[in-house]
Amino acid sequence: MSPGAAGFVMAADQVARMADLRRGVRKGRKIRRVLEQRLGPAPWPRARGLDLGCGPGTITAYLARYAAAFTGVDIDGAAIAGARERWRGPGLAFVQHDGPRLPFDDGAFDVVVVNHVYEHVREPAALFAEVRRLLAPDGVAYLAAAGKYQLLEPHYGLPFLSWLPRRWADAYLRAAGRAEGYDVRLLSYRRLRRLLAGFDVREYTYNIIREPRTYAAGDVVAAWPPLRAALAGVARLFPALAPTRVMLLSPKRREPT
Repeated sequence: MSPGAAGFVMAADQVARMADLRRGVRKGRKIRRVLEQRLGPAPWPRARGLDLGCGPGTITAYLARYAAAFTGVDIDGAAIAGARERWRGPGLAFVQHDGPRLPFDDGAFDVVVVNHVYEHVREPAALFAEVRRLLAPDGVAYLAAAGKYQLLEPHYGLPFLSWLPRRWADAYLRAAGRAEGYDVRLLSYRRLRRLLAGFDVREYTYNIIREPRTYAAGDVVAAWPPLRAALAGVARLFPALAPTRVMLLSPKRREPT
C-alpha cells in the first residue's frame, strides 16, 4: 500500500505518529519549563540551542519556537532525513553526525539538551566533556538521565535488568523475547555525578515530583499530593532509585593558570 497525501500508509500509522508527536511536545514543554528556571520565561530571542540525540526532531522543533536558533544532531541518518522533511522553520537545522567531536565551535551554544542520551554512547565521559566545550561560559545544559539501580529498566520495561552483569542481562532479554543483547549502558547515580565534575549541578527531580503542573509533568507524576510528597522524599533520600534525574548543568569557571 502506498502512502496517502499526508504521508501515512494507513490510519494506524497516522495514530502512531500523532501519539509520538504528542509525546515529543509534552517532553519539549517540560524541558522548556525547567530551562525557564535558569533562563527566565521563554522566548529567549538571543539563545542558540543544540539538541543531542534529537531522533525525529519533535523536541528540537518545539524548542526552536522559543530561541533564535536550534540544531538537532543524531547519529541516525534516517531519523535526520525524516526530521528535515517534517520540520522546517527559521533557525531550525538538523545534522547527522557520528563521532566523538561535534562539528561546532567551542562555546557555540547557550543551551544544550541531553535528554536520555548518555546511556546510548560508548564514552559518556567524552559526551559530557563535549557538552562543556560547546556551552558558552554562561550557558546551561538540560540533562535527563535514567539510572542503573532504578527498579524497572526504562528501555525494555523489565525489573532489575540494568542491575545485572552484561552477560546475564543479555540472557534475560533473550529469555523475555525482547532482544538479542542489552545495548544500554546505564550508570549508577554516584558514577554519573562524578562525570559531571566539570559542571555546577542543580537538580530539579524533587521539584518536578512535588510540583508537576509547574513543570508540565502532570502526565508522568502521581496526582495524589501525599503520594507525590512521599515519592519526592524517596528521590531525595535514595537518588539511585529515582526513575529519572533531571538537572541543569552550568560550566564551572576554569581557574587561571
